Amino acid sequence: MQNTPSPPIPNSTGSCALATASLVCGICGLFLGPLTGIPAIITGHIALGRIRKSGGILQGNGLAIAGLVLGYIFTAIFAVILTLAMAGFAAGNSAIQKAHKITCLATATDLESAVNNFYNEYGSMPQIGKSDATVTTDVDSAILEELQGLNTTLNTRGIKFLSVKEGKDRKNGIIYGTGGGSVLGLYDPWGGGYKIRLDLDYDEKLDVNGEVLDGRRVAVWSDGPDRKPGTKDDVKTW
Repeated sequence: MQNTPSPPIPNSTGSCALATASLVCGICGLFLGPLTGIPAIITGHIALGRIRKSGGILQGNGLAIAGLVLGYIFTAIFAVILTLAMAGFAAGNSAIQKAHKITCLATATDLESAVNNFYNEYGSMPQIGKSDATVTTDVDSAILEELQGLNTTLNTRGIKFLSVKEGKDRKNGIIYGTGGGSVLGLYDPWGGGYKIRLDLDYDEKLDVNGEVLDGRRVAVWSDGPDRKPGTKDDVKTW
């Protein structure tokens, strides 16, 4: 009886394609970070699993490990850089907002001083009324013109009580009309108007959003970055 020959035992070996792919992706991670670093990690793990299960037929263990290491390294480096960049951006934005608030408070204080000086000069407020009122400087320009001496209806001697820097794009300063003879508005650093609460009944008591201020003829505030009244980022002179 003729013996049937046994099937040949594979003795050839080949490199695992995924191991090579992992190494290539890992190297590219130097330039592309996690875009190729993460694929390097995934293909590296898969390649190592296939190589281990192949019983020695597949090669490329070193390539897969190298791809894995590079993938982890460059992905981690990118994560650190991104974290530092975000922290730097947050710190920079915080510094900008702090500077804006300082500028805003200075202007609000100048407004309050201007109204008080007007009262000391004329014995009256720069607006007519019988009850306390709030004016907003981005829409109520008449009081600004009185305080700057551009309107002499109440400021009969044309005294300039208020001097503030000019703004741009309706932000962070006063905006004049053509020729500078009128005022369009006064804006805080975030584009909102300043609120001026005036003691028009002359009892030296002001109610500002439910908060009673005694011994004051004027109070000035800005709604702050969120431009919403009564929130914690408001900038106030009291």
